[in-house]
Amino acid sequence: MAKRDGRSLTAGPHRLQTLLAVILLGFSVLVVRLFSIQVVEHNQYAQYARDNQLQRERVPGPRGFMRDRNGRVMVDNALHLEVVMQWRSRDDVTKALRELTPFIPVDTTRAMARFDAWQKRYGRTPFPLFPDADKFVISFVRENWSEFPTLKVESRMRRRYLAHGVAAHVFGYVGEVTNEDVAAAPAAVYEPGDFLGKAGLERQYEETMRGIPGQRAVEVTASGTSLGEVPELSIAPVAGKDLYLTIDSRAQSCLDSLLSLRPNPSAAVVLDVKTGGIIAAASHPAYDPNEFAMGVSSSLLNELLNDESKPMFNRISHARYPPASTFKMIVTYAVLTNRLIDPARVLVYCDGTHRYGNRVFRCWEERGHGGMNLTSAVVHSCDVYFYRVAEMMDVDMLAEAAETFGFGRKTGIDLPVEVAGNVPTRRYYDKRHGKGRWTQGLMLNNAIGQGEYLSTVLHVATMSAAIANGGWLVQPHFVDHATGDPPAETSRTKIDDLSGSTLTFLQRAMLLVTEQPGGTANWLRIPWLPFASKTGTAQNPHGEDHSWFTAYAPAGDPQIALAIIVENSGHGSEVAGPIARAFLMDYFRDDKPEISRGPAVPRKTTRPAVAAPVGVDSALTGGVIW
Repeated sequence: MAKRDGRSLTAGPHRLQTLLAVILLGFSVLVVRLFSIQVVEHNQYAQYARDNQLQRERVPGPRGFMRDRNGRVMVDNALHLEVVMQWRSRDDVTKALRELTPFIPVDTTRAMARFDAWQKRYGRTPFPLFPDADKFVISFVRENWSEFPTLKVESRMRRRYLAHGVAAHVFGYVGEVTNEDVAAAPAAVYEPGDFLGKAGLERQYEETMRGIPGQRAVEVTASGTSLGEVPELSIAPVAGKDLYLTIDSRAQSCLDSLLSLRPNPSAAVVLDVKTGGIIAAASHPAYDPNEFAMGVSSSLLNELLNDESKPMFNRISHARYPPASTFKMIVTYAVLTNRLIDPARVLVYCDGTHRYGNRVFRCWEERGHGGMNLTSAVVHSCDVYFYRVAEMMDVDMLAEAAETFGFGRKTGIDLPVEVAGNVPTRRYYDKRHGKGRWTQGLMLNNAIGQGEYLSTVLHVATMSAAIANGGWLVQPHFVDHATGDPPAETSRTKIDDLSGSTLTFLQRAMLLVTEQPGGTANWLRIPWLPFASKTGTAQNPHGEDHSWFTAYAPAGDPQIALAIIVENSGHGSEVAGPIARAFLMDYFRDDKPEISRGPAVPRKTTRPAVAAPVGVDSALTGGVIW
């Protein structure tokens, strides 16, 4: 019987062999895999196992400080503790507040409103239930963590502005990132709840000052109890770079204090005439950037934004004003470089008025100045003289002179926002009024810094610096260098024809404004500190005139130049001038000789009497009445 039911009797053993082979193969694969896991991939899987016992917490990188030119810290960070909550639903937050209320006073309605805003903005991220927690709240949460496991104390660095509102518009402020900020930045740079620069230097140098976040590895039990940090698995954050500013903190505090003495909005800039480094700059009124450091309240923000004096408005680089009579220095430059007249011999008799066509243009001095040459016209700020000059000056001739001094374009200051001002040209007037539909009469207002000419305090300050330093237009800036970086190179441009006799003329005229009796700033003279200056009073159709003053000092060895404007306050020599005088006396007080211990701000409150009718420069030996 070789067969049974048609099948081979040897089939059984063959199947058994096949089955054994499959089993052996599978076992071999299993052994190899186990060997791979236990030996070859041991470290990787050990890390996986450990990761299941670790919590990784992001640690923000500390923001760089801001220091003054002497290394003194003006802006830093302070350690700040807050209580955050892990949540799954809105009910979790409501329940936690209800359970906390008997122990910690909390405005539930306000807290839930904050939560709703947080959820809408940041989604399911941990909610800062107590963003500004005091010692009692911190202690309570730490001591009762088992009863409130969803609450956690976290440390954060809070931006701190040591002088509060001083230089507020220069420093700017930080604020919470938005979803757009997170999306626009490279991966992992920002997370919800982070802060970044929103204005001023904080915004301009955000990439320089922001730190690189690290990671803290914390070992936990299966129930979530923390066993402490695992240092070898943690990554330390990297601090951002410090900014070393050109600002002198003492000078900055002085300037801010002087501007705040008056309620009028104002702005001022003081810069190094050789480098353009800004020694002090202020915009008044201001705000306290510390209010923004952990998120400004909506009520305070509305109050600041609705304030008629506009404390959030940076008048240093955002505000444009008619330069008024400070602009006469540029008109004088145009007269000299284009050889329109002989500055010493051509006289204009000022009786207080000047007729052009059917219009009568008036001098600020109603009684008139008498006979004026170019020097005395600058010293006494005689409008009539400059009206006469304007009649023979081409529109583009003056525009070219203004542009040579940087007017009509941005100075390039290292702030995120700057306006360019305005310099009217022939093309500008053709577009504005129509070709052939405007007259030379527009130039009369332009020649005294009114009309369509607009400038910032930065333009006027750099103009004075150029006259002081020998004809170089410097670029104003706040930052000298950042940690580990070399100092920034001085950026300056030589002004054509601002040299030789032209430069000497402008320097002497500005000095006589202060030093010569009858000069519009003579009553502000400092016996031990000769300084050159120019006053200005900008007519304002919406109210009181704006007060301008620009100067450089010391006259013999110029170090600083300044420009100050005080809105709606009156004549330049009466308001902005005394502020400049007080600043100069304080800034150079270490150089002050023992003689003269008079008051920093003159007590006189009225304009000086005008000089004799023929207030001509004493150097004039003869002239032609024009």
